[in-house]
Amino acid sequence: MSGESGREPKVCTASERRALFLELAGRPEGASTSEVYGRAVEFGDTVTEEAYYNLARRLLHRGLLAPVPSDRGTRYKLGARTEGQWLEEDQLSALVDPEYPLLAITIWKESLRQINEVPEDLWVELRERLRGQPARELFRRAIVSYCDDFHAQITDLAELASHPTPELARFRQDAENSRRLLLQLAKYGLGLSGEAVNVPISLDAAIAEFKRGSIASYVDETVLKEELTRRIAPEPFVLDASAASSGRALLIGAVDGSTRGGLLSFLGEEGDFNVGYAPMISINTSIGQVNRSLRLGNRTVPVFMRLPEKPEDMQLQDNRYTVMAKLLYPDMSDAQYMHAVWNAMDLIEARAASRLLKRWDVPRQGVEISAADIVLRDGTVSPQDRDFNHYSELSSYGQIVRGMIEINWEIARKCRDDGQTLVGVVKNAQLSVFAPVVNWFACQVAREKNGQLVSWPLHTMNLIPDQVILTRLLTAGRRKADPWVRTCVVLRPFHALTNYARTYSRGAPPAQRVLDAYKAARETPETLDQEKTVFWETLFRPESDPYVKMLENVFYGGFFLGAVPRLDIGKSLPRFEFLALAPTREDEGDPWPSAQPHLDRLLRALRQNGFDVAAEHNMFASDAKLDVLPSLIIQAHDTVKHWAAELLSRVQEYIGFYLARYVRTKKFRGIKVRPFTRDELELLYAQLRRERELQAGVANPSKMLEE
Repeated sequence: MSGESGREPKVCTASERRALFLELAGRPEGASTSEVYGRAVEFGDTVTEEAYYNLARRLLHRGLLAPVPSDRGTRYKLGARTEGQWLEEDQLSALVDPEYPLLAITIWKESLRQINEVPEDLWVELRERLRGQPARELFRRAIVSYCDDFHAQITDLAELASHPTPELARFRQDAENSRRLLLQLAKYGLGLSGEAVNVPISLDAAIAEFKRGSIASYVDETVLKEELTRRIAPEPFVLDASAASSGRALLIGAVDGSTRGGLLSFLGEEGDFNVGYAPMISINTSIGQVNRSLRLGNRTVPVFMRLPEKPEDMQLQDNRYTVMAKLLYPDMSDAQYMHAVWNAMDLIEARAASRLLKRWDVPRQGVEISAADIVLRDGTVSPQDRDFNHYSELSSYGQIVRGMIEINWEIARKCRDDGQTLVGVVKNAQLSVFAPVVNWFACQVAREKNGQLVSWPLHTMNLIPDQVILTRLLTAGRRKADPWVRTCVVLRPFHALTNYARTYSRGAPPAQRVLDAYKAARETPETLDQEKTVFWETLFRPESDPYVKMLENVFYGGFFLGAVPRLDIGKSLPRFEFLALAPTREDEGDPWPSAQPHLDRLLRALRQNGFDVAAEHNMFASDAKLDVLPSLIIQAHDTVKHWAAELLSRVQEYIGFYLARYVRTKKFRGIKVRPFTRDELELLYAQLRRERELQAGVANPSKMLEE
């Protein structure tokens, strides 16, 4: 921006305003906001002075300005350098738009490549600086800064709404990206209340509220500080991963599952009843394996249990939902069925974990295995579907969700009462909870100019989830014998994972909202449809409902652990998360005494078990990917992979045998079978069910068929 005083009024671009501010701040004496605004008016800019105060807040948030207190108010000098950033930050937000996904993906790919090119010494310096940062205070400062930045954006948008410019669309997309980041960090990441951090439901709602004068800030720092004490551990952001020692070796269990989907083919090769590739049927299985071996003659075999033990058991008790076919669930839509397959897989894995947390016998070997001290699950430790509207459905879909919630609450109670721990090992962690805080802190370090870090592209780095950033941060410069390091522990209350995350309020916590809905249903049943009436009257028990209990008592503690030498892009650290029971109401006691024993037990188990590299762990990935995982998780995956293949083969033989008998022939190979009619399919299903019940020892299977 250049020119002489008295020129024609104009609306300058954002880049011009930024360039002017940074130019004046680069003088030895720096510049105040009013001085920058005065110079802009001389150049013909027509925006208000408030726009330049908002610009100062935004540049301060990104570390591009450094505040210098003086007798005449705050002045600003240059902070981090802007040259050398691999993507132009001012243009980035315009490209990261869901309507232009190819551009966004291109930026994301480039960001990943460039992250790997950041010098290793820089990551080491950043990690060491974070060792000296109290985690709670760092989270508080970062969240406040993100909220101030978003407020400045809304202020600008409210002004631009009256005088639109070509930059308006880019400003809106930039603000929408900021809103989504706050939503992910404050609501889904930390489960903060609306009283602590207010994230508007949309940009238009935010602008309307601002114009009414009802929004002075999006954060209440006092409430935020109070809630962060229940969510962020009282420790540095990065610290050594130490745990209390114990003379007794832990019995460690690991759970993994497998699903094989396909098409029931009546006219397969040589007449066999094969499972092809169309997702019409899914066979789910799960195994639980412990860090013990069993000697059989000259062989040593791993000790594990499996669900189901054989094809005939696939719909009985703990094995229910091990076979999923659309034919069996006509009340589900196609979309519901696809989700239900994954929910069923999650439920089977949770049942296997529950089995390992109890005493069990090795089939046909007469060996008794005691309850595991700790169980590692491949994937998240939380139920896959947590929304209450799904939990309350009367359909088969809702039945599966209720089964998931019920078994997860049973596991939570057992972990609390019996001193056991359930852990999730998350290979693909898409959350952004730690990374936005690390990125914000890096910008402030660059602003101080007292280290190697001279710039940090905040917008670019915030496109990348926790897993990538934390992998580089925790493994850079590490050697094999170096002490383990970890991030602080973050506790997420159960409601942060549900549809209550965005609307959570301290005055009306989610559990109370559910109970209020129950009370209203009892008092005015005529206002409800038949399905809701049946749920509230026959399935919901307010004194002990598992969903309500989860809302009132369950936290998930998460952190990243650096226990291996440097990892580049393509190899990543998992996120560890563990189940912890403590009251979730904000006015209840400190949850950390309940969480600490689980953290200690997990670190002990990881040191005892060690880590290994899985070159092929995700059965659905086309490209080879290296995962650094606890050794027992990798062993469990190998076990379940072989068992799933064997189970699939046995299922095909089992169904093929009955199919051959049904068409009145003893030929199993080479039979030709036409597609069934509707009546024939119903008859086959009834016959198979009768056989299954007879094998299970049901006294009167015909009666069950009538029901």
